[in-house]
Amino acid sequence: MDRLVLLLLFGAVASVVFGHVLEGGALLALWNAPALLIVFGGSFLALAVQTPTYLAVRAMQLSSWLIAPPHFSLDLLLTKLTTCGNAYRKDGVLGLDGIAQAESDPVMKRALVMLADGQTPTSIEKSIYLEIETHQEKDLSAAEVFDNLGGYLPTLGIVGAVLGLMQVLSHLEQPDELGRGIATAFVATFYGVAAANLIAIPIAGRLRGFIQQRARYHKAMIVGVMAIREGINPQLIRYRLEGIDL
Repeated sequence: MDRLVLLLLFGAVASVVFGHVLEGGALLALWNAPALLIVFGGSFLALAVQTPTYLAVRAMQLSSWLIAPPHFSLDLLLTKLTTCGNAYRKDGVLGLDGIAQAESDPVMKRALVMLADGQTPTSIEKSIYLEIETHQEKDLSAAEVFDNLGGYLPTLGIVGAVLGLMQVLSHLEQPDELGRGIATAFVATFYGVAAANLIAIPIAGRLRGFIQQRARYHKAMIVGVMAIREGINPQLIRYRLEGIDL
C-alpha cells in the first residue's frame, strides 16, 4: 500500500482545514449541504455525461494504484531477462515456453510466447510496440478523467457562488437569510477549488507518472527480448540496459 500518497493527500486537505481553524474559523462553517450537492453532484454528473463507460471503468481501476501502486523494477526486469537469455541459449525456444507461461506481466508474456513460437523479430517488435502504445493511450485517456473532474469542480464552485449570491440579493429584506446565502456562495467556491487542486489534479498527475513509467519498462523489456532473440549473452544484455532510468 502506498501510504505516503494517501498521507500526502490527507495532509494537503488537513493543512487547509487547520489553517482555517488557526484563523479563527469554525469547522462547522465548512459544512454546507447545498454547496456539496451543487459542486460534487453537478461535477460528477457532468463528468458522467462526458466520459464513455469504458474510460470511467478504467479510471476507477487505475485509481487503485494509489493504494497498491504497480512495481516496475529495472533490477527485476534484468533478472527476468537474464533467466530467459540463459534458458534460450541452453534449450532454444523450448526453454522459454515454461517461463512464458509463468510470467505475470501480460506484455512480457506475449513477447516470450511469440519468441517461443519462432516469430520474426520484426513481427514481435511491431506487435508488442503496438500493444504498449495502445495501452498507454487508453490509460492516459483514463487518467485524463481526473483532469476533467478537476476542471468541473471549480466551475461548479463558481456556479454555487452565483446561486448563493442570487439568494442573498433576493432576500435583502430578510437579514436572517443573508448569512446562509453568503455561506453557500463562499463554501461552494472553497469546495470546488480545494477538491480540484488538492485531490483530482494531483491524482491525475500521479497516474500519468505510473503509466509513463510502465511504458519505459516495457520498451526496455522489448529491447531485452530482441537481444535474446539475437543470441546475445545475457550478461551483455544486462550491461546494455543497466543505465536505463525508469
